[in-house]
Amino acid sequence: MTSESKLAPVISGTRRTLLEFLLVSDANAVTLARQLGIHISAVRSHLDVLEVAGLISSRHEHAKRGRPKRTYFLTDSARTLFPQQSARVFSLLLQAAARSLGVKTSTSLIRQLVTSLWEQILPEKPSGKLEDRLRRVVHALDSFGFYASLEQLEGQFVIIIRNDVFGEAFSEAPQDFADQFYQEFWNHLARILERVHIHRREVTEPGEHGYRLYVVERRE
Repeated sequence: MTSESKLAPVISGTRRTLLEFLLVSDANAVTLARQLGIHISAVRSHLDVLEVAGLISSRHEHAKRGRPKRTYFLTDSARTLFPQQSARVFSLLLQAAARSLGVKTSTSLIRQLVTSLWEQILPEKPSGKLEDRLRRVVHALDSFGFYASLEQLEGQFVIIIRNDVFGEAFSEAPQDFADQFYQEFWNHLARILERVHIHRREVTEPGEHGYRLYVVERRE
């Protein structure tokens, strides 16, 4: 795996910003230059360095007009530079298992694990209007490494998750265990927020990554 400490000179400053943009979605040099507000030749120079370092790769995509454009995307090595919480998940899983001696169902273990994680992510329960509570939650998730943001789509609050900090932890786990963990993790957030339902949807747009959490307020 690529070590961030060894690559610190390569990924500092503008190059780090380029990687963060590519974490959100794949992009060509023109788009990246526009987002950074710098000349396209400077962007291409930085991209060349990142590609040589093995942090990005590229593919050619046909454009509506003109020649095919080179689209850049992060490599798996680059993704390891962004926050991951695998060690914490397994550490808390072991603690939960120790507290649950005699409990045979994985459901009980997962619930304890999720509770412990949320106690670290969000030590204090948010209060106020739903939007205020969501902003507190998004800030906590972002600080934890999820690269989270809050948007409103057609009048509905949506939490955008760009970096799945638990992805590596469950890469070797049975799919049903991973599914149960994610369902309980976001259900627990719904209980923290109170009077809401949360629906998780994978991002399906080409070149984009992560998933979205649609927050629906319950009318009682």
